[in-house]
Amino acid sequence: MTAILQLSDRPTDKLQAALNHDWDDPDRNFPVDYLRACARWFAGLSEADRKVAGSAIWLYATGNDTGAAKIAADLPAAPIFPL
Repeated sequence: MTAILQLSDRPTDKLQAALNHDWDDPDRNFPVDYLRACARWFAGLSEADRKVAGSAIWLYATGNDTGAAKIAADLPAAPIFPL
């Protein structure tokens, strides 16, 4: 059974959901329900929101955490980051 996770409007939670939407977490650091919720959240995004998420992921990958969170703020509410 999959738990229903609460959603958050915090930019950092939105960014983490974008970053973790297709992460299989080989070290098992994240709860499986969280990763599944991120995948469902991302699957439900519009094409425009997926592009926003992709831009946030790219900025994060380049080391611009603050800029990534600012862009992610425009995304819909996302699962609360558990860590």
